[in-house]
Amino acid sequence: MNIQSPRTFTMKDGTEIPIGTFYCIGRNYSAHAKEMGASVPDKPLVFLKPSTAYIPFENAVLTCPVFSKELHHEVEIAIVIGHDIPIGLQSGFEKYIAGYGIALDLTLRDIQKIAKEKGEPWAISKGFAGSAPVSTILPFSTYPHFTFSLSINGEIRQKGDTNDMERTFEQLLAFCHSIFHLKAGDCILTGTPEGVGPLYSGDIIIAQIDDSLKMQCTIA
Repeated sequence: MNIQSPRTFTMKDGTEIPIGTFYCIGRNYSAHAKEMGASVPDKPLVFLKPSTAYIPFENAVLTCPVFSKELHHEVEIAIVIGHDIPIGLQSGFEKYIAGYGIALDLTLRDIQKIAKEKGEPWAISKGFAGSAPVSTILPFSTYPHFTFSLSINGEIRQKGDTNDMERTFEQLLAFCHSIFHLKAGDCILTGTPEGVGPLYSGDIIIAQIDDSLKMQCTIA
């Protein structure tokens, strides 16, 4: 895994945005919460990934860290902030969004399981270097409706529809901004649909949004 990749998101027109913090939303699709044996939380469940989690999605070669034996895929829509959002803003966030893309929230499930059992943070299982492959970023103007999917070796494993999110993009942005004060380069990973599972050496992953964006990577 190339963890020395540039720390910038790349827009479709080639412009770059320095990467900030990843704010990742857990259990934002009820079917995924159910498959994990959990319920949808009363408020958004947020965990963080550092900027070093980023790796360009297209043609990446991903590896499982040596301290884990269980790397899982979770495909998500990524929303990238293009401008610092004024403190106190409660609505109208779309004007501060640079764009959207497809991403993976790679998870070390064995490490996460141990952390859950001990009541410890998920930082290692979720935030390790290279744990957030992100596609080219497409420009954003209004909140669109997306369908998206992930296939492994030609077999669809996850299919998502943003109409099924427990909380909308606007609601997620409002919640995260009220706590963290979102800045240019920050990225919201908006949750994964059901069907998460393990990745193995030689797997070919294709993730796409509708017909507008398609990315491929492999597992070493």
